[in-house]
Amino acid sequence: MLRALIFAGALALPLSAAAFTGGDLNKLCTKTDVASRSACAAYIEGAADGIFNTIDAIGGTTGPRVGQYFCLPADARSAQLTDAVRKYIADNPNAAGYNASTAISLGLGKAFPCKSGS
Repeated sequence: MLRALIFAGALALPLSAAAFTGGDLNKLCTKTDVASRSACAAYIEGAADGIFNTIDAIGGTTGPRVGQYFCLPADARSAQLTDAVRKYIADNPNAAGYNASTAISLGLGKAFPCKSGS
């Protein structure tokens, strides 16, 4: 009986784990408490950093190349990144259902497009 419960629990675990969506991220970012605002900014900055490193690994980040979604200015602030992502989700309701990192990539790409020759 115990084995059956453990097996059933193991099968249920993957079904209950859902992706963090753009809508989930937006809900987190609309909260006003310090912990939520910090978590929102950290998530966006972490995803942007991860995307940047992935792009670097596949061919560079010095200009528009295959897979390049955005080019952040050196002086970009956390609040600017958060605002860009939230605006993208608000302007594109379908983005609420996207994986959060996809919404971040697209939002930052809209706000901080790469200029040709960069």
